[in-house]
This record gives sequence, structure tokens and C-alpha cells, in this order.
Amino acid sequence: MKRWGLRHRGGDARETPLAGNGIFSMADAVPGKKYRIVRIDGGYRLNSRLCAMGFIPNEIFYVSGASRGGPLCVVVKGTKFAIGRGMAERIQIREI
Repeated sequence: MKRWGLRHRGGDARETPLAGNGIFSMADAVPGKKYRIVRIDGGYRLNSRLCAMGFIPNEIFYVSGASRGGPLCVVVKGTKFAIGRGMAERIQIREI
């Protein structure tokens, strides 16, 4: 019998197979270091919102400040943004 409905996509962004290749989520970024965006594991709304702000794959950025449980202050193309932890968990990055 075939079941209809939503399919499971295989976990969330924190459980990617890319974690062993030096790729991790933006929420784990350290302030002061430069990173490159590898991919965004989000839906249409998140991808379009981040694209409008300049967060696209292969873009270089750095984290200017981060609190323990609050948002990250990220500088992309000379503009500072505050990114919530939920969004940051879905952005996969690599250190330069």
C-alpha cells in the first residue's frame, strides 16, 4: 500500500555528510575568521531571502560578533547583517 503525504528528507542541516570535509554550519563559525558559503539547505523562502541579502554560494564573509545563544553578526560585501541561529544552522560554510 502506497502512503501519500510529506516525505522525510533525511534529517536537517546539522546532519549533512559534508561535515567530514571541513564543511560546517554558520552557527559554528568563530568571530574574526573568513569563510566561504558552500550551500544553503533551506526552502524557497529562506533561499530567496538570503540571496536578496547577498548570501549566495562561493561568497566570502566573516563573523564580526556572536553571543552564546543569540544571533550572529555577519559581514557580507561590506554590509553587516544579524542572522538568527535557525538560519545560520542551514547555511553550510568552509573556512578559507
